[in-house]
Amino acid sequence: MQVHRCRFVDYVPQSINAIEFAPSTSAYPYAAVGRANGDIEIWRTKGNLVHEKTIPGMVNGSLETLTWAHQTQLTQDDLEIFDTPKERADATARLAESAPRLFSAGLNAIIVEWDLAKLVPKTAVDSYGGAVWCMATNHAQTQLAVGTEDGHIRIFDITNGSLVYKTCFNKVNSRILSVAWSHDDKTIVTGSADSCVRIWDAATRTVSVRMTLPKEGRDSTLVWSVIVLKNGTIVSGDSRGRVSFWNPELHVIEQEFRALGADVLCLTADETGHTVFASGVDPKITQFKLLAGGSIADSAANGVAGKKKLVIRPKKWQLAGFRRYHTHDVRAIAVSSHLENDLIISGGVDTQVAYCQARPFPNENPHRQPCFPPLNSVISVASEASLILQRQGNTLKLWALGKAEPASRLLADQMESGQALQVYQRQKDLLRMELKTKTNLLCSTISPSGSLIAASDAEGPKLYSVTYADDSRSTVRVRRIGEFPPPGFVPDFSESQGAVLMQFTPDETRLVIATVEGFVSVVDITGWKSKQFATIRRHCGHRTTESEVETDAGSSDVPTHPGLARHQAAVAVETRTITSMAVSKDGEYVATSDSTGSIIVSQISGEQQVVVPQLGQGEKSEWPTALAFDEQSRLVIPTSLNHLYVFDVAENAFTEWSQRHSLADIPHTYNMMADCVGGVATNPEEPDCVYAYSASHITRVDLTLPPGPKRAVLNVHKRKQIEHEIIAKVVEEKEEADRRSEKQAKRKRKQSVGAQINGHSVMDVDREPDTPSIGDKAEAAVNDDDVDADEPYKGKDWESTVIARLREAGINAESPHNFRMTQRYQNLMHASFIDKNTMVVIERPWIDVAATLPSAYHRHKYGA
Repeated sequence: MQVHRCRFVDYVPQSINAIEFAPSTSAYPYAAVGRANGDIEIWRTKGNLVHEKTIPGMVNGSLETLTWAHQTQLTQDDLEIFDTPKERADATARLAESAPRLFSAGLNAIIVEWDLAKLVPKTAVDSYGGAVWCMATNHAQTQLAVGTEDGHIRIFDITNGSLVYKTCFNKVNSRILSVAWSHDDKTIVTGSADSCVRIWDAATRTVSVRMTLPKEGRDSTLVWSVIVLKNGTIVSGDSRGRVSFWNPELHVIEQEFRALGADVLCLTADETGHTVFASGVDPKITQFKLLAGGSIADSAANGVAGKKKLVIRPKKWQLAGFRRYHTHDVRAIAVSSHLENDLIISGGVDTQVAYCQARPFPNENPHRQPCFPPLNSVISVASEASLILQRQGNTLKLWALGKAEPASRLLADQMESGQALQVYQRQKDLLRMELKTKTNLLCSTISPSGSLIAASDAEGPKLYSVTYADDSRSTVRVRRIGEFPPPGFVPDFSESQGAVLMQFTPDETRLVIATVEGFVSVVDITGWKSKQFATIRRHCGHRTTESEVETDAGSSDVPTHPGLARHQAAVAVETRTITSMAVSKDGEYVATSDSTGSIIVSQISGEQQVVVPQLGQGEKSEWPTALAFDEQSRLVIPTSLNHLYVFDVAENAFTEWSQRHSLADIPHTYNMMADCVGGVATNPEEPDCVYAYSASHITRVDLTLPPGPKRAVLNVHKRKQIEHEIIAKVVEEKEEADRRSEKQAKRKRKQSVGAQINGHSVMDVDREPDTPSIGDKAEAAVNDDDVDADEPYKGKDWESTVIARLREAGINAESPHNFRMTQRYQNLMHASFIDKNTMVVIERPWIDVAATLPSAYHRHKYGA
């Protein structure tokens, strides 16, 4: 197989400025990761950390802070509206079932609430005070405190879905860098750029206590982060690299630690308030634990009950450990508020999301997610034209693949795996196009021939034609095609036309568009040269609430195929987004999946819609992380728990292989990979095989073979190394045994010859038959080791020995090796086949990303 290993794609990720978990009262296990350019990534934290969707930020936007809100209690006004206990109980239940709300703000002085389903701003208001540096919701989830550039704290009312300016606190003569609410919501704590930590009375809007930190030199100390623990203790992190624990009653520093060698930029605490994490410019994550009498404090009791009296244990904070998970500044860190997840997530300038279990910290190694979105890939490939399209921000980049001298069959048989071919034409950078859009792009795709490019932002899809001056592609012309999209690709009542996914059919006669509102529209593009487009049909399989089904059934502008009401709660609409799409090789079917886990297979040229049965069993629900059709038009579905399902569309059932092996028999190594599969490639030469890939591996799965042993070694390179070592060891033992056998045979022949020369003199010696002579004793002493060592090898089956030792090492030589994995490619962005046995693998090496980053904090090492 020939592999185009591409490392020229210059994707530059954005630094992470904010990370926040959804409130524990919410049923949605989400974590929001805010990037410096305004993009917000939504990750699922149940099971593996799985990227679900990306909310595009504004072009040249900014994001400094994120916060969630999830109101669960009725306000005083609500209590006056709802008179009876039943009405109040129903209203409270509706609040508890509602989806959490996400807010962001940055240096552009705009506070935005985001629509988690449509990926567009739901509400936007001015901060009324310039750049926003910090933001926090109170514990009742009814008010939003915002710290701004002009030194004011402003309060916004967020009850019942609103976002309305409410009041402003007194001004201080420096910007507000950090803000936190007390657990009773009666006070607000802020950190500012004038060396002060202030406690504000939320009712009077005035400062009740001002606590001053010492300066280092002439510059003021910047209080970058503050948090308030359950017992009222205030924790601050500042530009001196110190973490300070303030007494809530005396308002003095109770304990102070030199946690980092430079600024402490972020703090977070666990649910109990007994563990605090800090990090910053010095990119180590430091953990502090509250100890009572030398042991970890227990929230259930403050002392130890004796026979006569209660012995109060003194509580002190202790620096419990630290780890370096990042190479550059850590700007955000968060601990899961869902205790069953128990995750700590961090990120910063090095652009990577690192996470691990919080309880065993610092003894557990982190898992690092790739610096690019693993789902809804930023890469698409034109297989016929050998072109690569990359999306970043509002820019599209186009490359032509290089060409290599084909190896002869004799040479190909002799070449080792991974040997490079002679390149006679290198890759070529053809196009860099910046689109005039208000937001960053949601999706992009290129047709198989490379003649059409489709891209979409939050406002709607756009179509471009690509022409080349000559065969050398020295000049590329791009022109936007008017009259696209055609009327009816979304219904008239639709509020948003943005597309989250688009894909051309293999014959380039259709473009399938998945919109932010859950429509899957099929557009005829055969007349693109004359700007003639038509919406053939709209599939609505993902719109499954009763009101949506009723509304879609009333649409008559284009053939519309409503979904089936599947008892899905209306609240699911608030977060539902189509996340994956695949078109079959024959252009007959399109498969789509959404964030609720629903998978719909729709007929492109007809009205048929098939709902794939729910994946997973019982409480172990799982979500598809990618979709792909194999060469036989069977749908391959990798999931968030690293299972692999195969669905036969024609039979409307999972295949026999999937029913037998999808849940129970997946090899442990594949099943326990930290990063989920982000795509599936198929080779036309191997109709029964698929290649599942993630950022760290490519795994070949033969769908006609069982998965193999549960503890099998999957990595082909490691497997060969183990096989070589075991076989070499057994061969060495066999050669040693053969030498010993040969030595004994020579000795016996020598004794036999000596007996023949001496006639019967040897036999005439008068002694007991079992009594050795002195000469025999000496010879036996010399060769005793040989005789004893050789005894176990007599009649030994060496082939069985090799097989047994390989089985002990996790290699079953008697059964075919399925789930063949290679981890040669790292930070893998994309993999697909452009021809028979010709694969394109696109990597973004971390060393290349690191070269684009600013300088990291320099640590002086002893002896350096």
